[in-house]
Amino acid sequence: MKKHIGKFTIDSSITFGSRILQLALGIGTSVIIARVLGPQGKGIYSLAILLPSLLATLGNFGIPQASVFYVGKKKYLPGVIFANNIILSILLGIVCFLIGLMIILFFRSSLFPGVAKVYLFLALFLVPLNFFINFVNYLLLGLQKIKEFNFVSILQSFVFLTSLSVFLLMFKFGIKAAIISNILSCFMGIVLLLYLAKRIIGNFHFGFNKSYIKDAFKYGVKVYLGNIIGFLHYRTDMFLINIFLNPIAVGFYSIATALAEKIWLVSQSAGTVLFPKVSSEINEQKLKEFTPRVCRNVLLITFIGTILLFFLGKLLIVLFYSEKFLNSVLPFQILLIGSVTMSGWRVLANDLYGRGRPEINIYISVVSVVLNVILNIIWIPRYRIAGAAWATSVSYTFAFIVITIAYTKISGNCWSKVLIPQQGDWMLYRGIGLALGQCVRRRMKALFRSLD
Repeated sequence: MKKHIGKFTIDSSITFGSRILQLALGIGTSVIIARVLGPQGKGIYSLAILLPSLLATLGNFGIPQASVFYVGKKKYLPGVIFANNIILSILLGIVCFLIGLMIILFFRSSLFPGVAKVYLFLALFLVPLNFFINFVNYLLLGLQKIKEFNFVSILQSFVFLTSLSVFLLMFKFGIKAAIISNILSCFMGIVLLLYLAKRIIGNFHFGFNKSYIKDAFKYGVKVYLGNIIGFLHYRTDMFLINIFLNPIAVGFYSIATALAEKIWLVSQSAGTVLFPKVSSEINEQKLKEFTPRVCRNVLLITFIGTILLFFLGKLLIVLFYSEKFLNSVLPFQILLIGSVTMSGWRVLANDLYGRGRPEINIYISVVSVVLNVILNIIWIPRYRIAGAAWATSVSYTFAFIVITIAYTKISGNCWSKVLIPQQGDWMLYRGIGLALGQCVRRRMKALFRSLD
């Protein structure tokens, strides 16, 4: 068990360190976009890239997650999965691109009021690129190539930031420049992915494997429904804010959402590694001890982070985005509540995915999304973007409570073991603290010796 935890800790630490770097790069891009484009421009940009994100979620049929599952189960060779995922990503990407064209031509005014066609058309090129990246990168995750998986995301974030710095700061090209920078970052990610996948997998042959495709869709459809519902849960509020209010309000809310979701850093790192671990684990007792330990520690770390961000939120928003975005402070503070509970949800949901029980996540998510939409419709006209933030936090918390109940019944764990730090955890924290203290002392002694 210690070896199992140790490997997970190393992989999680690598992922966490990568996410910290992505966080810094992401904040940099967000600051540039917000300061150069202002609240209205930021809102229009957020709505424009929302369309390709929606299409990529609606059209992937859960194939990326199915890849992780079947690589973990070792039912198909990685080369077979790689070749078929490339073919499926191209076909599904083209279909969703065409669907996007129809949406823009016939439904733009009702779904995206205030957003010009040119921005939506340009953002549509992200669809096939996102398909390819997701279908191939998740294969690296299934192979537990954590360094490579994270490196692709880091490269994308770096290219995005660099492109924005040139196009927006130097040449002031506007919203189009932000979208083009996003496209360029995806293209560079694909180049790196092809190189890494070829090096890791070796030789492969293109061709449909009917058995894999059938299994991938069979498992993937369960995850797919959860992905759609999850996306709606995360982003329905932006659609409704734009419909009830305007793109400027979306600009304020997008900053609040982006910052509040940064606290998911810990749970995303743990969840990314947890899914393939659970998928490949055959010892039920290890799972029973493993996931609760991850969940309760993720919750503790996330809770501490949210307390700090609650009091520093106004300072950070003004410092990074200027006083123009002061209206983002209150919804940001409200969304922090949901950020904690969604972190716990993410860990438990990945455990259930790995057990081959994604339908449970779907049932819970459906009810949670319905609750979210109802509360948004009631509270946005009355409380504006603060109402949207409350609707999101309430629905996230509801989902976490229900999935905790479901998980404890399936795993046989009691709720306190899942939510409350145990004695062994404090010993772990103490050990980490002592190790860090010794490291600092050694560094200080070396520094003083060099000064002498």
